[in-house]
Amino acid sequence: MTHQPQAHPASAGLTPLPLFSRQDWCWEWTRSYTGDSPPILSSETLLFRGPLDTGALRDTLAEIATRHEALRLHLVAGAGPDPSAAWPGQALRPAPGPLDMVRVAPRESAAEVTRILSQPLDLTDRMTRTTLVRTGEEEHFLVAQFHHLIFDGTSHLIFRDLLAHGYHERVAPGHGTANHRGDPASYTGLISREHAPEARSALRRRAAALAGELRAYGAADPLAGDAGAVVAEAEFGSVPLTLTAEQTRLLLRRSRAERVTLHTVLLAALSHAVSTEYERDRLLGYVYTHGRTSAGARETLGLFSNVVPVPVETGRQALPAFLRAVHDSVQAASNSADLPLSEVISHVLERPSGDGAYYRSALAHLELRLSGVTGWLAEEPNRPLPFPPGLTVTPQRLHPDHPLPVFAGRDQALACASTLFADLKMADGALTGSLSYENHYHDAGKVARVAEIFRHFIQRLSEQGDL
Repeated sequence: MTHQPQAHPASAGLTPLPLFSRQDWCWEWTRSYTGDSPPILSSETLLFRGPLDTGALRDTLAEIATRHEALRLHLVAGAGPDPSAAWPGQALRPAPGPLDMVRVAPRESAAEVTRILSQPLDLTDRMTRTTLVRTGEEEHFLVAQFHHLIFDGTSHLIFRDLLAHGYHERVAPGHGTANHRGDPASYTGLISREHAPEARSALRRRAAALAGELRAYGAADPLAGDAGAVVAEAEFGSVPLTLTAEQTRLLLRRSRAERVTLHTVLLAALSHAVSTEYERDRLLGYVYTHGRTSAGARETLGLFSNVVPVPVETGRQALPAFLRAVHDSVQAASNSADLPLSEVISHVLERPSGDGAYYRSALAHLELRLSGVTGWLAEEPNRPLPFPPGLTVTPQRLHPDHPLPVFAGRDQALACASTLFADLKMADGALTGSLSYENHYHDAGKVARVAEIFRHFIQRLSEQGDL
């Protein structure tokens, strides 16, 4: 095995940059765990089969990092993030990082990729690292590691597109697929504009106003549970929320008929189920928004997504009206994508002791994540990418077996434990997923009943019935 040493160039600029509003929730989330907990990474592993021009690949990666500033950011102090530390600031490296090279035998490829993925990033150097693992003349794995602070789910799609187009233009100019992407936005410019005095003042006013509404929906009143039993080493159970392909097809048809999204329907069903079992008329759901609210941002690698709270009125009402109300609430919540989550939470809850962090679901009763769906079309995460003929490039799903993270304190553990987490994805035309809960806090029987009420809601909905 051979390794190419990595250089550590000096940082450009003298004044550390503050947090971008979209980075805020991820920094708080990261700090909610002990310093030796697994890092929150968003990595990309691509398998190259065929003749690979490593020079063209290296130049393409360098060009991407040069044009997309988030890939050159690093923390300016501390090996962190230390759970008790405030934001240390970030700065921009003047040049892109290297492409590390590793050679292993074919039989060692999976183990080597997993080993690389398990190595934490030195955030004071860069928040990204790229490694090329060569297992033969015509087989390579590109392992691109990104800390979640500078990379989100949409960035994966942009990165793959930029990589394929840039490489194609270097080895076969003019014969690749057309690249319709415009110029990326300056990530540091977005941060600077957001922290201008007038912008900050307006942001604070909006955060305070939103917090007032959230308090009215029970933001400081978590779902009932055994708070005294919660420990730092959280243990989670889950119940399935899986639908058949036929149920999914009917649910999509009903969503279109009601002019709402599949995401809206799932949030409505889960909110109805939670409110019924826990006897609440109002609750807060957390959902994820892509956060790319400008044309430039839609072309830019970086963390733009945010966790936004969605107030849901769960009192009994006609089904179409309920779906429309949830839809409107989700739409309104998306307008708060530029609000730092900690700014909103601080108006509702006290900062955890010792300058501790706010866990991302601190105000939520329910968190919903839906993946594999863009509009009505399922994404194809493992489809080959448009590289030159003879070179097949396919995304891989390789992940190290990390131990579970340990919460930094009781406040973070409780904020997580009191929330129910629904994670669903579209696969082969069917929705699959589960509802997770912290074993010490929640009663397993109550959560099972939530799942049963959810399934009943979906069944009635797919049959065009009412509640």
